[in-house]
This record gives sequence, C-alpha cells and structure tokens, in this order.
Amino acid sequence: MPKTPEVYLTLEAGRHFSRQILQSPLIKGIRWNTGAPTSDMKIRVLKDFLNNIYPIKGWIDLKTRELRIINEATIPYEYLELNHEIEVETPTAMYFNEGKKVVIVKDVFDGNKLIVKLPNNFTGKETIRFGEGASINIPDDSLKIKRYLTQTDKQYIEAAKHIGLHNYLLSFVESKEDIKELMRLDPDAKIIAKIESRKGLNFVTNEYEQVKNNVRLLVARADLYIELNRPHEILEAIRLIIKQDPTAIAASRLLESFLDLKSIPLCSDFTDLGFLLEIGYKAFLLGDDLCKNEESLLSALGVLDLMRI
Repeated sequence: MPKTPEVYLTLEAGRHFSRQILQSPLIKGIRWNTGAPTSDMKIRVLKDFLNNIYPIKGWIDLKTRELRIINEATIPYEYLELNHEIEVETPTAMYFNEGKKVVIVKDVFDGNKLIVKLPNNFTGKETIRFGEGASINIPDDSLKIKRYLTQTDKQYIEAAKHIGLHNYLLSFVESKEDIKELMRLDPDAKIIAKIESRKGLNFVTNEYEQVKNNVRLLVARADLYIELNRPHEILEAIRLIIKQDPTAIAASRLLESFLDLKSIPLCSDFTDLGFLLEIGYKAFLLGDDLCKNEESLLSALGVLDLMRI
C-alpha cells in the first residue's frame, strides 16, 4: 500500500505549533533551531521545546561550522566579524541572502574579521547592511574553519544530555571526525548529518559507510547548491546522497510558493517534489519560513499527504 512521506518541521524561540499541526500523522520529528539567540538557560529552552511538541520526537539543530555575522555592519565602511576563525585565500567570493547576492572578501585579519568590497557592477554610493546572525557562504576550496562545534553547540549538548535528549542534526558535516566529536560529548547521540558542501559530498562518498549505523543523511539543498562548482551538479549530489542512504532526508526550498496563498502554487514545486520522490526520497524537512506560517504549512502538509509513495 502506498505510504505518505515523513515530514520534519522547524521550531524556534517565541513560536509554537497548534494542536492541529502536531496531530498530523505525517510529522515524525521537529527540530529546534539553535541559530536563534535566546537569553534563557539551555535546559529550560529544551524542556519547553519538548513540552510544546509532545508527543513528537525533538531534534536539536547544532550550527557547527556554519558561518554567521556576529555584529551588525555596513560594507564597504565596516568589517564583518564572524563566529569562527577562518583561513582562506583572498580575494574570494562571499555569498549571502541564500546565495542570491555576492560580494568580494579582500582580506581576513585577527582570524575572524573580513574586509569586504562590493563587486564592480555596484556604484560607488551603494552599501549593504548585514544584521547580527546573518549567514554567509565562502565556497572556496582553500577555506579552513578552525573549529567544528561552537560554544553554544556544546552548551546545548550538555543541556540535552541532562534531560535525556540525544537527537541531533549536525550542520556542515564534512568528515567522520565531525561525527566523532559529537559522539565524544554524547556517546548516545543519534545523528542526522546535514550535507551542505563539496567536502560534505566527499564524506558521503568516502567515509559515510564507516559511521552509517547511527548517522542518517540530509541533503541541505540551499547551502549545497551555493557551495557546488556548477549549478547543475546539484542533481548528481541529490542522487548520490539517496544512493548512499536510502533513508536520507531532503531539505531546503521545498514548496516555497505555498507561502503566497493568494496565488496558485508553482508547477515547479510539484515537479521538484515529484523528482525527489521518484529517485527515492521519503522524508522531507520543511523550511523555516513555511513553518512560521500555519496556514501555508497546513496547505503544504495537505499536498504531501496526497503525494503517496
């Protein structure tokens, strides 16, 4: 008998799902987005999270080597300060706004401060304002990020262990050592490894077999698409991940036209979902914006309920 897909949602501070959403038989898990800052103790945050989603299984999304801006800044007049120390050959491209815009990194100093210039097609009067927490991508093979788990990641791991929660999504997994780093802190960890870079694809090809017993793959299409050398390579990347892990989860840019309920959903959303189902994906993580809009989310869940496998 055909089965409905598995669906995973995202929750962040200050939000909750209605009982109608939580009662959907499609929902198999909800992730807590640790990228949103909170002043509360991590144990209290996670307890509230689990209470709000009961009886659905909770997952903690650790940000790891994801690059984010830690102070507001305006370029080209101010430098950008990152949450990680990095090394990279400059000049090099830096993408933001989900890869839709690009600037040039001229230099890096003090390990985590970027001097950035606007591309040549900008006029001399233009500026770009970066807000605190904005994520960026530097898809350069020379890029080295000097640590994996952040201090906030480690605080969440300790809090999770304290309350008996051991489910994690790991961002930007690129090596079996990333898996081992988490396992050293929580030997009972169950891991969904988010593949978001070319190095992540190398991990899938060469090392995933060694850790697959307690690691499930997730193709994070938005970041991965930006990080690839050529846009069309995303198709082979998506196929590779489901081949290596038949239980893999597809994420990012799913059913985005459902955010505009005044218009008919785009045909491309349906054919995109159909392609993923056809090559073997049976589980999907819906995007943050979709999860923030209950009416849109209910419509998307309705469509997924009809897309039987």
